[in-house]
Amino acid sequence: MELRHLRYFVMAAQEENFHRAARKLHVVQPALSRQIRLLEEELDVTLFERLPHGVRLSDSGKVFLDGALKILASVESLIAEAKRAEKGQVGTLRIGFNEASARSPIVPGSFNAFRRDYPDVELSLTLAKSQAQLAALREDKLDAGFLFDRDVTDSNLKYLRIRQAERFLVLPKAHPLAARRRIKLADLAGEPFILMARSNQTVGFDRLMAACIAGGLSPRIIQEASDEQTIVHLVSVGMGLSFLISPDEKRLPDEVAVRKVTDLSVKMDLELVWMKSNHSRALTLFVETVKALKDS
Repeated sequence: MELRHLRYFVMAAQEENFHRAARKLHVVQPALSRQIRLLEEELDVTLFERLPHGVRLSDSGKVFLDGALKILASVESLIAEAKRAEKGQVGTLRIGFNEASARSPIVPGSFNAFRRDYPDVELSLTLAKSQAQLAALREDKLDAGFLFDRDVTDSNLKYLRIRQAERFLVLPKAHPLAARRRIKLADLAGEPFILMARSNQTVGFDRLMAACIAGGLSPRIIQEASDEQTIVHLVSVGMGLSFLISPDEKRLPDEVAVRKVTDLSVKMDLELVWMKSNHSRALTLFVETVKALKDS
């Protein structure tokens, strides 16, 4: 039994006339009549009662029609689903981001826009440091990630630059340096620092240290942390100072101040990064969504 046999049968049942059914199916009537007869022989049932002027379904035909309609509807749904999958409109897309990247309006904006435009694609979001995201991309645990300090030596990575960010000094508002109009790296000599662990951002950590040393500061690190929230809390209670990526002052505790260090420049690119080998259509649609927001 073929799908066309079911389609022939359904049209004949709906028209109750082989001639009209054949015309709508764009086949000749004898061919349609033959296919119906062959279907009846295969099933070993009589589907139609032949009348002088048309046909009507037998009791067996009525039962068969109900099942045939369900099968054809299921096939049409399956075809539509396959076409949507081909276009990247269904499935799961795994995206990484970190605390600093989430401060760019493009990052949450892209999540909202993609979910709005492609509601049947499950967007699985993972909060992770840049180094962890890069590892997850290479292990095919993420499709793309919003991160800093992409490995520029890795030719297997593709990227879309989102914006450039800088590191700022965060310190307790009660600290004497918070009252200064200008702060230089040398002014921070001997101060206790709370920094993100190097294992979480190897490239960024090394660049920060190199810039500090070049400006005459060898940071006295008294504590390493795994997330910005912990760093901000420790700074707010006066444990030390830190450098954070473009912090949002509106979301910081009242006890914390943000200052630019005049001779510290560690520019960092926030990028959407993915593997060249990932040919997911859903990923392509997500990259296009991000690019449209970036260019708007």
